[in-house]
Amino acid sequence: MIRLSPVFSAALCGGLMMFAAPALAQSIVGTAFVDGKRVDLFNNGTWDFSDTGDVSCQKIATTLSFCGNPFKWKPTGASNDDITAMFRADDLNYGMVIYEGLGLNAGMSRTQVQSIALEYAAAASQMSVSQVPVFGIVPVTVADHDTETLYYAASIDGLHIVYANTVLVGASDTAQIVTYEIADDINDAFKIRHKDFLDSFKIEFWEDAE
Repeated sequence: MIRLSPVFSAALCGGLMMFAAPALAQSIVGTAFVDGKRVDLFNNGTWDFSDTGDVSCQKIATTLSFCGNPFKWKPTGASNDDITAMFRADDLNYGMVIYEGLGLNAGMSRTQVQSIALEYAAAASQMSVSQVPVFGIVPVTVADHDTETLYYAASIDGLHIVYANTVLVGASDTAQIVTYEIADDINDAFKIRHKDFLDSFKIEFWEDAE
C-alpha cells in the first residue's frame, strides 16, 4: 500500500508562507513547569501558561487545540516549519493544520487563502490554476463560526490527491484545517472524515472571524 509522504503536504497545500515568516505562527515546540504550573514554549522564544480548558486537549498553537481521538488521528512530525501540526488516519488519509499569526487586521481574507491554495496545487501539478480540479466550496460551521470548505485535487508524477481545506480567518490569526487522501475524486466517506477532523479542534483566536 502506498503511504503518502508528508512532503506532498507542503508542496500541495496553500499556506500564508508567502506573506509571513513562520515565527509569527507561534507553534508550540515544548512544555515546561513554572512554579508548579505547566507552560507552553513557542517557537518565537516566548511562553505562556497552558490552558486548553480540557485535559483531553493538546494545545498546538497559542489559541488552537486538538481535542480529537489521538488513536483515530495520530499526531506525526510536520514536514517543515510552515506546517503547525500533522496527523495520520491511515496510509491513504492525512490531516494537517497551518496556523499563522495574522488575519483580518493584516488584510487577509478567506478567499485570498483559498486562491493561494489553488495556486500551490497548480504549481505542484505543473498546470495552470484554471486546470486544477475544484469539486466545490461548501458552507461549514467550526466551533460555532460559519466558514467554508474548499474541495480540490492535485497530482505529482501521476499520484492523484484530493483535498478538503477549511479556512478560518480571525482578527489577528488564520488557520487552515486540511484533510487529504490519495484518490481521484472525493466521496461521502472523505467528507465525513473531514468533518470529524474539524470537530477535533478547539479554536478561540477570533473576535471578528469571517
